[in-house]
Amino acid sequence: MLKMKKMAVAIALASVTSITQAAVFDGSTQCSEDAGFKSNAVNNLIASLGDLPALKQLALEQTGPIENGYFIFDPQFSRSDRYFNCNVPLSNTIGQFELTIHGITEGLTGTNAGCSISRVRKISDGGKDKWFKFSTGKGFDWADISDSSNSAKQFVSYTTTLDNNFESDAVLTLKCRTTWKSGSIAVGQIEINN
Repeated sequence: MLKMKKMAVAIALASVTSITQAAVFDGSTQCSEDAGFKSNAVNNLIASLGDLPALKQLALEQTGPIENGYFIFDPQFSRSDRYFNCNVPLSNTIGQFELTIHGITEGLTGTNAGCSISRVRKISDGGKDKWFKFSTGKGFDWADISDSSNSAKQFVSYTTTLDNNFESDAVLTLKCRTTWKSGSIAVGQIEINN
């Protein structure tokens, strides 16, 4: 009887442990600006302003990794044409999970500062491995999770539930942008709890 109780407790603890497994990723290591969109924007800026003024404007931008594990995105030109992506690996030990993105917004004005969430999977196709992107139907707008009447820095979070179906070779991808007008977005921690 005592053995059965100990075994029941061990099984219960194992269940709790598997339920509360969490992985935390920093924005500074998981996020980067889309190089193709940035290259086009820089080339267009050089064509319109000339080399030196364009390079000065580029040097004043805040886009990329910053302190405390954050990735900041505040382009100063071609804002509507530029995006950044965050990629987080998933594994075959993950089924349904909760995704939480922590960030800082500052001075957002305008619209369409959002992230769409997709899953990318490697699939064997006729003896060759190919990567396919699947929309999750989930996403959010940074302005919706911020206080629009406050232009100071705001710590914000977005949480949703997704399913990896215990599939291997999968990556969770966020494609994000800031508003067309002004304001910065900084992605801090990306958490996966399953």
